[in-house]
Amino acid sequence: MKEKKILIVDDDPDILNIYKHFLKGIVSEIVTTQDPLEVLELLKLQKFDLLLSDVLMPQMNGIELTKKVHDLYPSLPIIVCSEGGSTDAKELVASIVMNKAISFGAVFALKKPFKKATIQEVIKSILEGEIPDQKN
Repeated sequence: MKEKKILIVDDDPDILNIYKHFLKGIVSEIVTTQDPLEVLELLKLQKFDLLLSDVLMPQMNGIELTKKVHDLYPSLPIIVCSEGGSTDAKELVASIVMNKAISFGAVFALKKPFKKATIQEVIKSILEGEIPDQKN
């Protein structure tokens, strides 16, 4: 498991640091960027075992990014993450967005906030070739 390399994109640097902390020791290399457009360039230059993408980002949202990456690299597993809602309406919108990401090629969708153990378990399973059941 340690010889795996993942790419994480989120426009919030604090969230990127949380991901690094949560995934330290799970994979051998974590590359991060705040720019979804840079993801496409990084994928041309390096091989990654997994892409973890936020949904709400400037320049290009995670749904668009998922579709583009999946079209170019169909074997690259993609996990999308987005905040759930504090109201029923926000929760409904979050669920619709997450389902759209799945239909565009993401293998899993996580709602923020999530526990360290949850993201570790999901990433380990996907890197081992198993897609966990979507619970959220």
